[in-house]
Amino acid sequence: MRTIWIIAVVAALSIGAGAMYLTEHPLTVAVVQPETDVALRIYGLGTVEARVLARVGFESSGTLMSLTVDAGDRVAQGQALAALNQDEQEARLARAQAAVAANAANQAKAEAAVLRATAILAQREAANRRQAELTRQEAASIQRAEEAQRDEDVARADVKVAEAELAVIRAQGQDAVAALQLEQTLLDRHRLTAPFDALVVTRLAETGAVVRSGDPIFTL
Repeated sequence: MRTIWIIAVVAALSIGAGAMYLTEHPLTVAVVQPETDVALRIYGLGTVEARVLARVGFESSGTLMSLTVDAGDRVAQGQALAALNQDEQEARLARAQAAVAANAANQAKAEAAVLRATAILAQREAANRRQAELTRQEAASIQRAEEAQRDEDVARADVKVAEAELAVIRAQGQDAVAALQLEQTLLDRHRLTAPFDALVVTRLAETGAVVRSGDPIFTL
């Protein structure tokens, strides 16, 4: 019986000593960080579809003459895709260019005419002033003075006519330039280009086909 009590006392003392040790020396917990990242990859089967499909066509009507790309091709923005027959429109553009060139030549002539008329007017004004002075000095007749005045008036009228003709020709030139720009725009509509970087999904027309404005030629 005494032995049991001794064992109990020793056990109690050991527990108390352990508690005091833990109180004076708390445990240290270390936090371990992972040294490498684990890449997560998911594999599977499926179909990839474009988020946006766009059907593109000409802004003009005509005969489809060329196709420069086909289904499966990748295209960049502005790249040529197809073209209509441009012969007639190119001829119209050439006539418009000739009209602009002819007007430029006419403007040059009209400007030269204004300069000549202005120079003649200056001469007539000077002659009229001299004749008027001579008339005041009674060194010339009134008739000569009247003739000098008429010559000046005619020269001034000639200047106004030349300036009016130049104004008309310049206005015609503006119309010619506008017509040229229109013909160039119409020619550009005979050419189909990619509106953005894309993949050609389908081709919807063949060369030689007659297409209307807005008919789809490709799906991008």
